[in-house]
Order: sequence, then structure tokens, then C-alpha cells
Amino acid sequence: MNHLQISTDPTLLGADLLPESLTTSPSVSTFLPEEDASTCLLLPETPSPPLDFSHPLTPSMGNATDNHVRDSVTGDDDQAAETSSSSGSSGIGMVAPVGAGAGNLFSHNSYQHLRKKSDVVKAGQDGSMHHAASLGIAVTKDMPGFVHWNWPLIRKCTFFVFLALIVAMVGIVVAMIATLPKSCNPPATWYKGSVFYEVFPASFQDTNDDGLGDIRGLIGRAEYFKTLGIGAVRLNSIFPSKHYPDHFQEVTSLLDVDEVLGKVEDVQKLAATLHERNISLVLDLPIHPFLEHLSPPTIDLDRLPNRTDGDMITSEFLRLSRSITTKPESGTVVSDVLRFWLTRTGVDGFYVKGLEHFADDPLLVENVKEWKYLLGPDRILMVGQKFVEQLPERTVRDVLSQVDLVDVYLDVSNGTDGIASTVQDAIQGRLLRDVDHPWIHWSLGSVSERRLTSGLSPNATLAATLMELTLPGTPSIFYGDEISLEEANDPKGEHVDTQHLHHLAAMVWDSAQNQFTSRGSLPWLPRSASASLHHLDYVIEAIALRKRSPSIYQNAVVKEGQMLPNTDIKSNQNEILVIQRWYPRRNSFATVANLGPKRVSLDLTAMFYSGEIVAGSSLKHERVYFDRFEINPLETIVVKLHK
Repeated sequence: MNHLQISTDPTLLGADLLPESLTTSPSVSTFLPEEDASTCLLLPETPSPPLDFSHPLTPSMGNATDNHVRDSVTGDDDQAAETSSSSGSSGIGMVAPVGAGAGNLFSHNSYQHLRKKSDVVKAGQDGSMHHAASLGIAVTKDMPGFVHWNWPLIRKCTFFVFLALIVAMVGIVVAMIATLPKSCNPPATWYKGSVFYEVFPASFQDTNDDGLGDIRGLIGRAEYFKTLGIGAVRLNSIFPSKHYPDHFQEVTSLLDVDEVLGKVEDVQKLAATLHERNISLVLDLPIHPFLEHLSPPTIDLDRLPNRTDGDMITSEFLRLSRSITTKPESGTVVSDVLRFWLTRTGVDGFYVKGLEHFADDPLLVENVKEWKYLLGPDRILMVGQKFVEQLPERTVRDVLSQVDLVDVYLDVSNGTDGIASTVQDAIQGRLLRDVDHPWIHWSLGSVSERRLTSGLSPNATLAATLMELTLPGTPSIFYGDEISLEEANDPKGEHVDTQHLHHLAAMVWDSAQNQFTSRGSLPWLPRSASASLHHLDYVIEAIALRKRSPSIYQNAVVKEGQMLPNTDIKSNQNEILVIQRWYPRRNSFATVANLGPKRVSLDLTAMFYSGEIVAGSSLKHERVYFDRFEINPLETIVVKLHK
């Protein structure tokens, strides 16, 4: 034992294995005093890890090959230790452990990896672990199942699913943006604010070369109606008469179509064809002089449910309709006529003409209520202004609450003062007094009035039509007015007997289209003197403007149940008409019409400052100022006002 209490017995130090020089190292006797205190042994109670301890993530040394490598490394370490010149006493005590550690550090074994499930051999029944030759880690049956999943495939699938979700989300966003409405205009019922087109069928289109128009001709012109942009086609009298069409007013039946025009099935097909293009069909129903008085109602309205749910055909309506299988010969009732045409053709409403002759009939209110009940909320009941004016004050409200449209005729021949007066009376009178009152249906021409071009330039028709298309309510275009069709031309007086019908001249079509009748046939009336086909583009443009502008197609502003007018109309010198239209949070418009014979320059700065021409002039989209507004004779210009 030396002075450090370290044994120098060769047997304890493995003297038989170590060289003699190591056992008698001079460093043992040359320690300084302060070095002696720093070379104390580990406490005996301090546990030391076993030499065969192996961490799961360290190289494995469990087989013979590993042991052989370890022994080789250890032997080399021992040789290195023998040639070492170190003089530290701690190096003597750490020879064996350092050799083992070096064997672990410099082992040629590779780190172990998880293997496929097929490479794993389950543990034996005795609890011992079995390994394949190529397996470096034990896998027990208690290991989680997700270890054996095909993770590369799972990663690929997850990536593609994530990518597909991103693409789907982008597609949904794009689709939502694409389907967003281009405008956010207030909705309106189909007959409110839309444009009607009145047709005299015998003069529109001939398909059987007899010189007379027919229902099938209307079917063939369905695309023309769509191009115009109208909302409804209104047919004048199509009913049998003693000599149709010369005496079309002398109706002999309200439950059939005159053979010149076709059959009831043709009307049904026409309605279906128009409905495919989102166009409605309305029939004129002339009950006078065909009927002398109104019949008692056929149903008890007090016992029937209200038809305000949008259901057009209630059970009671169907029950009553099934009884109309044949046309009654006598005692015709208007309700029966309505049922017949509704069930057989599917029309969208009726203009009951001649009601002014029944204004004092005691059964009027009950009949009107029954008619509207049969029609329902989505089909219209239309009457004339004369009928409303002749109603007794006690029945006005009851009747108007059942009516949807009131036809008002605008007489342009009276000048702009008369037009302004008529519009003001209609807006401020009975018609637009309450929310539930009917809308106004404006007419510039009809089967009972002469053409606008009679005695005037064709431009007068265009100017009046464009002016009408900016009025509040529902404007109507009489067939041919969109091209300024003139009356039948009979310079030699060969058709004096039909002179009262010359305003019903045959329709003129573009040379690229089929004409009214074939070249081998003559129309039932002399041909029109002329037509301005280029006016059609201006009318189509004005109708499109009306459809997208609430300031024009809305007849008033409804606020807290009250009707607030959105129209201001002024006349000057019986030749100039200025119409202003507005709607909350929408563009305002000003329509300036010159129905006089001279070009004028107007100063309208008291009303407007500037704007942009949007219809009625070839100078479309041009900025204009109202301090010196120039307008040609028989011209109408629509300006979108700058805010």
C-alpha cells in the first residue's frame, strides 16, 4: 500500500497482464500534496451501471460477431494502455472501463431501424424475444398497430386529399362569385314595370298564304318578342265574329278562336312557347256588346279560402273547372269563360273590355271578386280607365283592390301639355293612391286608335315611344310602333270599305326575314306606306335600360306603407316635355322630349347640371351639360344624371 492507500499488489492490478513498468510507475510517488486530495476513489455505495447495459438506441452487442469485435477493440486498447506515457493515477483505475466504453463507441455495428411486419418474429411462449437475422430491434405483440401502417402511402394520400380540398374550395369561391347577381335591384311582379306588346293577330304574320295573319305566325315570331325584351304579349280579339277581321268587334262567342286565326290548341301552344322565353300571354276579353248584363257569381267566396298563397289552382278551382268540358251554348257567364281559357290554354291574364257599360250593375263587385279569385295572385285582371272613372265612389275601393292594371291612353296629338296633365292625374288620382291599388298600363296606340305617324313624321312615333318607356307603370307598344309603321297606303281609294281599319296594316319585316305573307299572296289590307326599321335598335335599347333601372320601372317609392311618387313631369310651350325619375340609392334619369317641329336649345340648370346620354340619340355615352341643351325636332333623349 502506498501513502494514498492504493494497493500495489500485482495480483490485484493484474500484474500478470500488465507490464512491470506500469506497476512501478514513478508517478505514484511524485504526487504533490494538493493532488492527493483530488484522487479519491468513488464512494463504495455509489451504484455503477452494469458493463453489459445496452440502451435501445445504442449499437447492439448481443451476438457473437459483436463480441468478437468488442474483444478486438478491447485488446487494442490494452496495448495502447501499455505504451501510454500517462502519469495520472486515475488512468490506472480506469483501464478496464475505458476499454469497454471504447468497444462500444468504435463498434462497427449500425444503428437499428424498425422493420416491416413480415420481418418480425413474435415473442415465444416463454417470454423470450426472437429476432430475424436482419432485425436489430425486438418487436412485441404489445407494440401499437400504427407502427405497421404503410406510412409512405398515407403521406401521399393525405397530400393529394389536401390538394383536392384546396382546389374544391377555390372552385366553390369562383362559382359563388360567378353566380352573384350583377345588380341588386328591388324585385317586382312580372307585370309591374315590364313592357307589354299589343298585337292584332290578323296583321302580324301569315303562315298559310291566305293573306291573313294567324296564331301560328305568332309562334314563329317568338324570338322576335324575346329580342325586343318585352314581358308580355297581349292579343286583341281572337274570337269568332260574323266577318273576321273586318268586323272583329261583333263577337259571336267567347269560348273559341276564329277559324281564320286557328284553333284553341294553337293558343295553348303559343302560351307554352312564350313561357319558355319568360314571356306571358294576355287575352283581350270584349264582353260588350256580347253581354247585356252580368250574371250572379257561380261560387260563394265567403266559404272559400283566400288565394293569397301563390297557389294558382285550388281544389275548388279544379272542381269548378272540371265541369267545363263543353262550350255552353247560351247564358254565357264571364267566370265560365275565364275557367275555359285558363284550363285549356294556360294564359296569364285578361283585359276585360267594355266594363264601363256595367259600372252601375249591382253584381259588379261580386263578379270582379270572383274573377280575381279564379285568376289568383299571379295572373292579372286588367280594365280600362273609362271604367274606373265611371265607378260610383262607394265601390271604387272594392273594385280597385281586385284589379292589377288599368289601361290609360296617352293622346300625343294634344301636345305635351295634355300628356303631362294625363300623367299627373293618373299619378295623383285614384290609381296610385294606396299600395294595394293597381298599376297604370300606358297605351299610345290600339285597335281603336289611329297610328301615331298619321299626318306626322315617323320620328314622332319613335319620340313618343321612347318617352312612354320612361313613365312610371307598365308601358305598352302597339305592334309596328317600334319601327314607326305607317297606316295602309291606299292612294287610289280602292279599299274605302276598310278605311276604318287602315291603322291595322300588315307588319313589315326586315328584307332578310320572311315577309308578312308569301309573294304569291296579298295581305288583307293594302301594304303600309313605309316603316323605319332602324328605329328598332333605339326601342330595344330603351327597354333594356328600363329593365335594369329601378328608377324607371318602379312606379313609386314605398316607405312605411305609403306611396311616395318618384316622378316629376313638366311641359313647356306644349312642345317640350321633361320627365325626371329617381329611386333611393340608384341613378336618376331625365327624359327630354321635343315633339315640336323645330330644333331648340334649353337651359335646364335650375333642375340638372350634367349627365350622360344613355338612350334616344346616336351620341350615346356623351357627356352633356344642361345650360345649353340642344335637341332636334321630334326627338327624345334619355340622360343619366350625374350625382
